[in-house]
Amino acid sequence: MKVSLPRPQTEVKVLEGDALQERFRALETSPMLRARTLHGLLEVSGAAAFLNHPVQSQHQDRVILHYRTTTRLDMISQRLLQEEAPTSVINSATATHVIIAVFYGAQAFFVFDSKNNISEKNTEMVQVVKKMTSLVCSNLHLNVNEKAKGLLYHCNLYTDVGDWKNPVSFNKALEIYGSLPTLLGSKGERAVPLKVWLYPLKKLDKSSLCAALTGVSENLMNRAGNILEHLRKQIRIGQDLMTSQTNLTVIMWFPALKYKLIEFSELLQKYKKDFQREITEMAEVINVKDEKVNNKVQNILERHSRSPFSAEKTNQWLENKETELNALNDCKAADIAVVKSQAELQQVTGLSPITRVMCLSLFSPDAEDLFLATLKQHIESHNTAQNDLLLYRPVGISQKVLTDIQLFIAAKEANDDTEHTKFIAASVPGDGFQEYSVQFYYAGMIVSRNVMLGLKPDPPQIAQVQHTSVSLKLNHLLNKSTERYVVDYGVVSNDGMDNTWKQMVYPEALKEIHVLSGLEQDTEYQVRYAVADNQCMSSFSCIVIFKTTSPARPGQPSVKMIDETIRITWLKAEDDEDRPVLQYMVEYKEAGLEGWSSVLTQGPDCEFTLTVPHSTCYRVRVSAVYEDITSKPSEETPVPVDVWSIKLSERKSSILLEVLKLQTEKKPVVLIDWTDEESEVKGFLQCLPFISQLR
Repeated sequence: MKVSLPRPQTEVKVLEGDALQERFRALETSPMLRARTLHGLLEVSGAAAFLNHPVQSQHQDRVILHYRTTTRLDMISQRLLQEEAPTSVINSATATHVIIAVFYGAQAFFVFDSKNNISEKNTEMVQVVKKMTSLVCSNLHLNVNEKAKGLLYHCNLYTDVGDWKNPVSFNKALEIYGSLPTLLGSKGERAVPLKVWLYPLKKLDKSSLCAALTGVSENLMNRAGNILEHLRKQIRIGQDLMTSQTNLTVIMWFPALKYKLIEFSELLQKYKKDFQREITEMAEVINVKDEKVNNKVQNILERHSRSPFSAEKTNQWLENKETELNALNDCKAADIAVVKSQAELQQVTGLSPITRVMCLSLFSPDAEDLFLATLKQHIESHNTAQNDLLLYRPVGISQKVLTDIQLFIAAKEANDDTEHTKFIAASVPGDGFQEYSVQFYYAGMIVSRNVMLGLKPDPPQIAQVQHTSVSLKLNHLLNKSTERYVVDYGVVSNDGMDNTWKQMVYPEALKEIHVLSGLEQDTEYQVRYAVADNQCMSSFSCIVIFKTTSPARPGQPSVKMIDETIRITWLKAEDDEDRPVLQYMVEYKEAGLEGWSSVLTQGPDCEFTLTVPHSTCYRVRVSAVYEDITSKPSEETPVPVDVWSIKLSERKSSILLEVLKLQTEKKPVVLIDWTDEESEVKGFLQCLPFISQLR
């Protein structure tokens, strides 16, 4: 009745993949057996328990070693199948098949998982495990580096022979692997069935009316299995996002993110359980026509594809959450502060000396997540309700958004004016701004609600430079009828770095030339501009540097003393036809007084008589006065003094001391109106070493 054939063979290999279908393939299970196992109709143990090993984390390296050995093949005689079977067997109401052959042996799976987070697959560990398969089991020899690499991994062991508590160390796994050939027993008595061949009872008697039906088709069961596998992976991805070392800081910043990921995983777990239960109920039916069962399973699968738990929708939600976490991580890495309330935002935008703020508006983790509400309502409605909420689906974050975030970070890194310009991100619920848009604030006021960082106008063209103004030709970029220009300008400091930017807004973009006035003469400026309309604003153009002109100044004056007057003459300033000199300003400095005194001439004549006590005036200079500007002063001319006449009550002795120090020779001093103020008396005493005679 039974034939037993020896079949000793051992195969060891490293599995290429870790998907559930790859695990089934390694165990050589039939499609129907896969489906029944996947839907909980069969309990697995021994090496088959490998099917239940947790899904691999995105941040984890995994290497799987599969050991398989066979011992014998037991078969029943073909004569039994050819002869007529007993009626009691053929008409059995509980059995559908008869066992005709069993393949005996054993399997073992060594699952090596990295102990720490690893971003990339470690090919060195794969080579270490492959070396295990090439060595004689009783003589495993790994070098020091290979053993050190193995210490970074722990091993979970699933085997048909032996009993070990998981996980085991790498060295223990080596020891167990070396002992596997001896664990089956000297005669293979501990071998287990690896494969079983069945023969349908209905083929023993084709006239039998009780031939059992298989129920659900293989294709439908595979589709259901793929759905369950996808749900398992999504649950693991959600857990990875929460536990990733990269995300720990931002999860602490925004606990609501963690709570949403937890809720998502819990909802998927519940839906997976309900889905599995429905499929299992159908798969267990064996006395119902195939077509009816298949139609019910088909309806379950179609209902899933329309539900919010479909792969398309849940994948999109996870991708969005990953993008949100990446955006926060990018801000953290770029040292961009994230404000979480309207009060914080107002404090930053109105903070002195910060006058310019570029703000990236992020998502709000604390806001209600409509998709999670949709998932929850779908479960509570027992997969039947189809109201407006259930029709909600998450909208994907476009590649343009990701590019804009990087543009924002690049603009922040290129910012030289850190003293007055600040880049921040805001996660403020209900602020009215579109997610991932950029706002521009100036002096606490919002200038644009949507800065298009990827949109950049050409540099401004300098049409004409004058003493106190510059004419700019600016380029159109958006809608000409609604455009306005936002112009930034500022003085270039001596070290070439930015100083404080000032801002001017020109509402009429249709003008050909725009004049920027109120500048200082003979000064180097930098200017840039952005184009704005009612919808958005471009980023600022490249900076252009220009220098205002300096009006001609008079020549150095000559002085001639006549009694108590000083006659001053000078060479006229070389003016142009469009900008004539209207008059001159004569400035003089008196000993003991702070600053310059000035007087204007009646016209453009190049001489002036100054009536002052000549013994107190010691320096003069002249400036040309134009219609809208005064030139820089001419070179100074000293006034010769023979005897200083000082009215001490009106002049500071400290200033007089500085004047006397400048003289090349000592002069006599006539004191008028002596003061009793102690400090002035002491100050005058310090002047005595520089005076030839006191009168």
